[in-house]
Amino acid sequence: MSVKPDRRTRLLRPLLVAVALGALAACSSSPEKEAPTFVSVQEYLKNAYQPAQHYKYNGWNSHWAWDKHQLDVNLIVPEGQHTVPLIIYLPGLGEDPSAGDLWRQTWVDAGYAVLSLQAPRFQHSLYQSDDAQAGAFRTIAQRAFSEASLRTRVDEVNQVVGEIKRRGAAGEAGYSALDSQRIILAGFDLGAQTAAAVSGERDYGQPRAVAWKPLATILLSPYVEGGADPARFGQIDTPVLTVTGPLDEDPFSWVDTARQREDLYNNLGALGGYQLKLQDATHQGLSGTLALNAHKKDDSGGAPSVSGAGGPDGGDDHEHKRTGGHEPGANPFDKNFDVRQAASVAAVTTAYLDATVKQSAAARQWLDQRAPQWLDKVGTLQHKGTAAP
Repeated sequence: MSVKPDRRTRLLRPLLVAVALGALAACSSSPEKEAPTFVSVQEYLKNAYQPAQHYKYNGWNSHWAWDKHQLDVNLIVPEGQHTVPLIIYLPGLGEDPSAGDLWRQTWVDAGYAVLSLQAPRFQHSLYQSDDAQAGAFRTIAQRAFSEASLRTRVDEVNQVVGEIKRRGAAGEAGYSALDSQRIILAGFDLGAQTAAAVSGERDYGQPRAVAWKPLATILLSPYVEGGADPARFGQIDTPVLTVTGPLDEDPFSWVDTARQREDLYNNLGALGGYQLKLQDATHQGLSGTLALNAHKKDDSGGAPSVSGAGGPDGGDDHEHKRTGGHEPGANPFDKNFDVRQAASVAAVTTAYLDATVKQSAAARQWLDQRAPQWLDKVGTLQHKGTAAP
């Protein structure tokens, strides 16, 4: 595997829930929504799950290539830590490895390393393809979500795990701190399809796609093909948290209805799992990508926006990360972004990770006892076999 030289950048602690989300509430001057469904952001954050410790972190960007495969990779690691659990994050269709920064920064702040990867063929440049220029976005989605494409992506994840172990054994900066025995998968949209397959989703009677199993899996906007055999979801043999909602409609209209996405959770096997359903979270919001270019002229040729950021802007990504992605006092989010939905994803996914990976009794208690009441009118949390009120 040939590797372009890494570019190292120092990343500052985001204080995601306390600062980034709080900053949005502070800069918002719009009147409150009508009662009784409205919950103020400040009041809502009071009882959000908070990890036991917060971390500063460092990050590296690199490009990996082998055979006919190419991947852009971003790694962020809690500072001063060793044998850190690793989350492999898989972005959605049309996103690059810097996508999902809201979730990735939340998790690294809680003490998890996060390695995000995406092949150039699935990044924002696909909007410059002949199909995109012709408006054939369903053709793009059909090709990307196909079984052949899925097999290639699963193989790439498998190869990446091997490369992570090789770099760690060689003592390479960043990678030497990773615990390759504690790997978690998280994916959004196209990445959720890949993560589910690596976690065991497959047709009944078929072998697992890879030999190893993640400790846990987070599926943001899970992919469910129309007419899929429900038995394939019962094959998943990894603890799973799915995140979706009634507004989770992808811009390619490839999944017929948002409700279809719930079929994965509903058909999980005896291992069980959790499902977070958020009333007002859009597909774009679930991407967790800060809208750095929300007010910038769209250069996508009329293509639908898949992520909150609408793709890379050609600027210095490292500078964006060092400053938290926005000017002090400015609203870093899209004007339609609901901060309570983001706070819900941040808190529930972090509690799920701490409970499942770190075996935290406090996190499990919050997740099973306090979270359903905390979510209240913002959303619901279901546990396999027991639904939250």
